[in-house]
This record gives sequence, structure tokens and C-alpha cells, in this order.
Amino acid sequence: MKLKDWLRLVRKEPETKETYVDGSDLRAEPEGPYRARLQQATHHTTPEGIDVLEREIVKGQLQLLFRTRCPCGHEWDALEFHRVTLCPNCGRPVLVEVPQLPAE
Repeated sequence: MKLKDWLRLVRKEPETKETYVDGSDLRAEPEGPYRARLQQATHHTTPEGIDVLEREIVKGQLQLLFRTRCPCGHEWDALEFHRVTLCPNCGRPVLVEVPQLPAE
């Protein structure tokens, strides 16, 4: 007898039914709300000559790229903002202005 079953007996709680699910029967990823809406939208009939295609929506990742330009003419890119960097071409320190975000 398992400990959880013994505790249920002591508390006089009704025995719960455990349902086991085979992992191979489950989908790799659950359907998201966008896919569900797309399936609801495609149940109606379409006119002749119009093909309805279904594509999966995936999540992407946004990366910001900071391009620094030295007065010597050399440019380089970085994924992180650094206020002061050394120019790989001439070796001088370059003071970079803080980027301004566009107003909404």
C-alpha cells in the first residue's frame, strides 16, 4: 500500500481514480490559441478557385545589434551596448552616445 493511499484511509477520504496517459500518444507541442482560431475559421465553405492554406505559427527571438563607428572609419557590431569601447583598427577608446529609442 502506498503512503498516499494509507493517508486517505486515515482521513476517511474517498479513493481517487488515477488516470495514466501514455506519453507517446500526446502531441509534441500543445496547440496554441492561434491554431485553434485558424481551425475555427477554416470550417466554413470557400468559393471556387480559392485555396486555404494552414501554416503553423512559431515564436521568434528579437536581438538588437549595436553598430559602432570610429572616426578612423572602422565599423564593428556588438550584441550588447558598451559606453566605451576600443577600436579594433586604431586602438583608440571610442565614447559611444546612448541610443535614443523612437517616440511612439
